[in-house]
Amino acid sequence: MGSYRRFHPGFRERVMLEDGTWAEVRMVRREDAQLLREGFSRLSPRARYQRFLSAKPRLTDEELRYLTEVDGESHVALGVVTWDDLGREVGLGVARFFRLADMPEVAEAAITVVDDAQGKGIGRLLMDGLVQAARERGVERFEFRVLPGNQPMNRLIQALAPSEPRHEGEALCFSVPLHTSAFEGSELIRPLLSLAAQGALTLVGPTCRARLLPYTPLARPEVHAP
Repeated sequence: MGSYRRFHPGFRERVMLEDGTWAEVRMVRREDAQLLREGFSRLSPRARYQRFLSAKPRLTDEELRYLTEVDGESHVALGVVTWDDLGREVGLGVARFFRLADMPEVAEAAITVVDDAQGKGIGRLLMDGLVQAARERGVERFEFRVLPGNQPMNRLIQALAPSEPRHEGEALCFSVPLHTSAFEGSELIRPLLSLAAQGALTLVGPTCRARLLPYTPLARPEVHAP
């Protein structure tokens, strides 16, 4: 019998952001494709380049399916939304991890917060939730891919992961364990994700999909009561 998971498919949690705005943290679902499309349109050209390594004008239908039809096991995604004056959801940010096919205890992680929602604590909310969801699924380490040539990032890499990062294509790859006492105090990775969410540092998501576990959008994790 499996253990209880806080981050199951129906997870939703109402939160107040640092500016007093009410929002909700919830799991990303397939119906969120249009919400993700609209959020992408609110990213600056710089943010799009940092996330996708190109001057990307829009998300394709295939990319939207890949980013929203998640299986909750090999690919987990959390979002933060608020509401407009008509009660319609407005996307503010998304964080996700993808487990590696050859090492399922390791996952690549990425985070995106739209430009007009930065500075409200959304990156921290997403990071905290993503780490807990990863631990619930047996993930022991997050891998991050970052663009080279950024001195603040290079200093952070040395502080967060003393070993030399790997070079993979255009990006540097480094690992951060999820079980260390420093991480328990949120001191290892929070500065990195906070700066990345604000656009101050370049943080890119998975770039080697061949290493990721198979794409299985219809699968759903089994949820057990305590």
